Amino acid sequence: MSRTRARTDHRRPRDWLAALFVLAACVSHHAIPSPRAAYIRDVSAVVSSAEARARLGHVVARQHVTEVIPYKMAAMLDSPGKRAALATWIDELHRRGIRVIAPIAGRDRIDALDVLTSEHPATWFDGMVTELEFWNRTDRRAALDEMLDLLAAMRARAEQAGRAGHPARVGAYLGYPTIDEARRLAPVVDFVYLDYSVTRPELAWSHVRRDSGPLRSRFGWFSRAGVAVWPIFYATGEVDMAATLRASGIEAAETRFRNDLAADPELGDQHVTGFVYFTLEAMP
Repeated sequence: MSRTRARTDHRRPRDWLAALFVLAACVSHHAIPSPRAAYIRDVSAVVSSAEARARLGHVVARQHVTEVIPYKMAAMLDSPGKRAALATWIDELHRRGIRVIAPIAGRDRIDALDVLTSEHPATWFDGMVTELEFWNRTDRRAALDEMLDLLAAMRARAEQAGRAGHPARVGAYLGYPTIDEARRLAPVVDFVYLDYSVTRPELAWSHVRRDSGPLRSRFGWFSRAGVAVWPIFYATGEVDMAATLRASGIEAAETRFRNDLAADPELGDQHVTGFVYFTLEAMP
């Protein structure tokens, strides 16, 4: 065997190993999509219709949605029959690997979820998220205290709402808190859904609100505190990026946000947990 051939054979295992690493990275990138959550506008309309459940199931699969947040649950929690139908649908989602996050408007909703999970012990919620918009209230300080009290109640009931051994995660939808408000909220939440009411993905990271400053700062306050951060992109709403999502796709919007974050000189070492869309029905 020539020395040249020997050197070639010596390199070959390394070459194959390098190729395998590249292949694994490519497969991993394409096979494991980003966590993606979506609000369902009217859960009662979905649960009551097999056709609607099938249609939404198709969108969930096509858009790689991993979590759903069902709106208007109150109508499905006021009678045993409706609770049974809701539990059956939640169980269907869990069998498909979809997590369910319950929106919490007040303590009465927590109590109603307790009734549902007591009647259906095999049904659980993977998380609870409150949307008490204290920043829009004239009594802002009192409203924040109200939200903190509600979050404490959610935490106290997380074990019962969640799966055995896996308490429900506790989170909050947030618009525009101050840094002091963020410091009070960060220690008591596992995740936050941060509002990005913009018309194009390239505006999300750079957007500055006149009354609350750069949105990138808000992202940093929670991310650096160890809170899982999920930006909300709107496929419908008063200000939405529906046209861009239809034209370029949701992956492009997410990639732009991640790239802008990575290029940020102060926050480039942080990461996005996932993205939330309002609503599932409006996703392209």
